[in-house]
Amino acid sequence: MNKMNSGETDYERVLATLRRSKPVLRSPDETAEKVMNRILRDQAPGKASSGILDFLFGWVFVGWVRTSLVAASVILVLGFVYQQAVILKRVNNLNSQAVFIEDQIITGNTAIPDAALFYQLAGRKLNSGNINISERQMKQIMRSYKELEEKYSDLLNLIEKNQALKKYIEEQLSENDKKKFNL
Repeated sequence: MNKMNSGETDYERVLATLRRSKPVLRSPDETAEKVMNRILRDQAPGKASSGILDFLFGWVFVGWVRTSLVAASVILVLGFVYQQAVILKRVNNLNSQAVFIEDQIITGNTAIPDAALFYQLAGRKLNSGNINISERQMKQIMRSYKELEEKYSDLLNLIEKNQALKKYIEEQLSENDKKKFNL
């Protein structure tokens, strides 16, 4: 036990001696210059940019802000998914409807020889109120419509070429318009 006490006392004496002795500076000017250079290097502009980044993105380290932003982004994504689902449902509903523009039936691509394109697209059954139209009837309607389109375009060409006929038709149409307004 005596050895332990003597080791502790030696330790105490060495510590006391070290505390009393002061370090010897060999070149105080050089040490002061190194300290000043280190201080200036820490305040350099490169370190200022990290301060800007900390200012702009410091919110990342705040837990409740990060959590609320993640929740908001999840809500936005869910809203987008719902919106896309509604749009797709409406587009699918539009595909099942027949399209009539004013007094014309859209006949589809004229390069397709089958005139019953809409009949096939509509699921082989076109409903007009309580009347069902068969494929044969649809083909006949489409053939008749194409014939009328050709005759109508020929008639328009004849009218455009003959100025007297064009003037007569315009007069007749203007009289019909006047009669409509008088009713």
